Amino acid sequence: MRSTYSPYGETRPSDQNLKDQNRSVESGTLPIAQPHSEGNHRERSWRAITYQVLFLPFLFLAALAWTRCDFSGREIPDWKPVLALADAARERGDLYYSKSLYSQAGRLAASREDWAGLLSTACGMKKLEREKGPYSSTNALLLRAMVAAETRQSRSGLVAVAKAFAALGEDKVATMVLSRIGNNWVEETNDSADVVSPGCWDK
Repeated sequence: MRSTYSPYGETRPSDQNLKDQNRSVESGTLPIAQPHSEGNHRERSWRAITYQVLFLPFLFLAALAWTRCDFSGREIPDWKPVLALADAARERGDLYYSKSLYSQAGRLAASREDWAGLLSTACGMKKLEREKGPYSSTNALLLRAMVAAETRQSRSGLVAVAKAFAALGEDKVATMVLSRIGNNWVEETNDSADVVSPGCWDK
């Protein structure tokens, strides 16, 4: 066993550490322990995280509200130029692009509750689709035109939609459309029936 005492005046490690600490105290360079510094840092970190968690949702909601207000202030584009592009694409044989444009024109017309625009779009779609039926895009556009005409309480609109269904052989649906005409409806003077393709729905 090694002794920690030396008769020749050898300095033990524990004594050397004590002397070093005394020198540091005398010179003023002894580091002062800060037991609360780590705790304060953690507290500040949690405060920052809590602030972000609480503030970011409000910031997101504010941005969302601003975006909705910006979109709601925009005017809905007209469907007629899109319909013209769809007709041009169909005439040059680009059927896939034409169908996409017809669908886009139909959405724009539906946003305006424009039954004539929906009826014109359905006419173009009818020229593309080989199979007719209750699940066709043409049929869907006609049903949406019926809703738009009824929303506007347009007598001529529902008559035009009923004629289109009859041209497709859907006589029962045509009768149902006519039954939705209100007795007290006043005929609108701003119906855009003149833009509906003439002869498209003739039997």
